[in-house]
Amino acid sequence: MLKLGVIGTNWITDQFILAAEATGEFHLTSIYSRKISTAQAFGSKYLTPIEYFDDLDRFFNEGKFDVVYIASPNSLHYEQSVQAIKAGKHVIVEKPA
Repeated sequence: MLKLGVIGTNWITDQFILAAEATGEFHLTSIYSRKISTAQAFGSKYLTPIEYFDDLDRFFNEGKFDVVYIASPNSLHYEQSVQAIKAGKHVIVEKPA
């Protein structure tokens, strides 16, 4: 089972998490948002222990996840993808760099 981290707390992230968990291959463990309160509000609907981050460096370096789904604004995708790869994470991102 792959541990899933997400960047972004919008409806598309919810849709991705539901689809990923339905495969039985992914388990949500980590959420990044610019505000901890937003991450916690988003994660509260999931019945699993989740770690929350508002610092992207800490998210990538301390987060206990294998793969990250990037659902931030498009202009941030490249930078966040590179940061994830440098931290040894697998990356799922919708827009090509």
